Amino acid sequence: MEKNKFDVIVIGAGHAGVEASLACARLGKNTALFNLYDNKIAAMPCNPSIGGPAKGIVVREIDALGGEMGKAADATALQMKLLNSSRGPGVWALRAQSDKIEYSKYMEKTIKSQKNLTLVAKVVKEFIVNNNEVLGVILEDGTKISSQAVILTTGTYLGSEILRGQENYKSGPNDELTTTGISKALKKMGINLLRFKTGTPPRVIKSSINLEKLAIEPGTDLPLAFSSSTTDFKPIQKQEVCYLIHSTQKTKKIIEDNLALSAMYSGEVRGVGPRYCPSFEDKVVRFSDKIEHQIFLEPESISLDTFYVQGFSTSMPIEIQEKMLKSLPGFEKVVVDKWAYAIEYDCIDPMQLNLSLELKKIKNLFTAGQINGTSGYEEAAGQGLIAGINAVRKINQLPPLILGRDEAYIGVMIDDLVNKGTIEPYRLLTSRAERRLLLRNDNAETRLCKYGYEIGLINEKDWQKFLDNQFQIKQATKALKETRFSPKSQLADELKNESQANLTNGQSGYEILKQPNVKIETLVKYIKELENLTLNQLQSIVINCRFEGYVKKEQEVAERLKKLNKKMIPDDINYELVENLAIEAKQKLTKVRPTSIGQASRISGVNPADIQMLLFYLKKHYALKK
Repeated sequence: MEKNKFDVIVIGAGHAGVEASLACARLGKNTALFNLYDNKIAAMPCNPSIGGPAKGIVVREIDALGGEMGKAADATALQMKLLNSSRGPGVWALRAQSDKIEYSKYMEKTIKSQKNLTLVAKVVKEFIVNNNEVLGVILEDGTKISSQAVILTTGTYLGSEILRGQENYKSGPNDELTTTGISKALKKMGINLLRFKTGTPPRVIKSSINLEKLAIEPGTDLPLAFSSSTTDFKPIQKQEVCYLIHSTQKTKKIIEDNLALSAMYSGEVRGVGPRYCPSFEDKVVRFSDKIEHQIFLEPESISLDTFYVQGFSTSMPIEIQEKMLKSLPGFEKVVVDKWAYAIEYDCIDPMQLNLSLELKKIKNLFTAGQINGTSGYEEAAGQGLIAGINAVRKINQLPPLILGRDEAYIGVMIDDLVNKGTIEPYRLLTSRAERRLLLRNDNAETRLCKYGYEIGLINEKDWQKFLDNQFQIKQATKALKETRFSPKSQLADELKNESQANLTNGQSGYEILKQPNVKIETLVKYIKELENLTLNQLQSIVINCRFEGYVKKEQEVAERLKKLNKKMIPDDINYELVENLAIEAKQKLTKVRPTSIGQASRISGVNPADIQMLLFYLKKHYALKK
């Protein structure tokens, strides 16, 4: 701070800011991370967990690119689960119940010990801008700090307001500080802001709950981990349990009788809330024929005697919240630690971004996380990592890292935000990824490790470990194909006795594994190349074996689409001059300014006929190669 000059400034130390600042510092840039506090790093103001459907795969992708979230989640997990294991591998995902206190401490220690990174507990008020190029920031006390790039990762802290019943006051999450200066500065630069809303449920004292009335939700007893660097692949020694209950008819009636008192239904809320994570009163209204709803009780930390009441988000007044809680089974004598609330905040229209997460109007200003209209720690961290990487690459005059929709859920998310925008807090879902069989939990390293290594976030040791991992899978697959078993073999007897398979003729291990009931663990003792493989490696072999044809078809489609991404659109094109282009297509293309035909084809409102007209125009006026 003495020279008031940095290579990169990151504003906000949430999950996006942590990944962005660590990436910049690890890539050799002198980085300042500005935060409202000198602690509260990567805090969990909402649910105390990392991962889940699609989100768990994002955490694996962050790790494969050289990010930190997976390592922190493994180190501070209270419980680990493999979700959707009874369904197809395209939707498998890990979810960790995190110790939110220890997770934040882990990230704080990582930030404060990172070379090239300075944590600064000061408020940024506005930006230094010249000719639509950001040159630094101005602090609340008037101090000017210059930089070559700025990354904005302010989460839900821009102009935020807490809403609870008729209460409405300016505050960040959990009654923390908020800031209005940045919102004003963005508007002054011509950036369009949106107003979004999210909510959080009550936290209750665990010892006040009658646990005998609750159903236990244990973790998965398998050696699971998000990060490939987690070498102690053993199940968590003492997994904390979560609990499941259901709301009652009485809960429903309390909501219906007091609906007008909710901030959501009284007109207090102006922002748009998330469709996929609605408040409890919204569930009652939208699903009026449903008597009960699932509610999960999740431990927040081993150092706290509290449960997070997952699925019970509300903006009801405190006196109504108390009645709602006491209507739940086991909650007759509940004591509340923190009451629920809704929070409104400013975010930007993400269609103002390039795929690199740099704003189109303001050079060298990047944004990541909930400011881009997303919800969730994992979505924020994924964007933060990409924004950090691309800020450094912009400084170094290198092309940005743009992940394809067939390469990463992170790529799907950014592509959706930039090309389609969002009218509510965006949440990653497996259904958003049309190539989800390629974007699996088990193959994140295979897809992305090469990028992390080439960029410089994966070191030589970890790169060699990845190559060894791939070699072991290749050798094991080769052994499976070359080793044959007769119907009279010991393996055949074991498979038949366990009702896994009935061999009527000689088959290779690979052919046997294609049968859906065969467990690869049964083959391990017969093929030595399988013996020392991790659970993740074994899963990859099974999936590649059983879904070989489907994966090949997906890859062929992905390759065809990549050709469209290589057909570039010149920056200076005037879409008004493209003949026979629909009016809506002209408007959308002008707003998004896609860089390739592939990107143009994914914009809502741009149809195949429009793409054909665009190709004709480019071929005629720009000599576009086929």
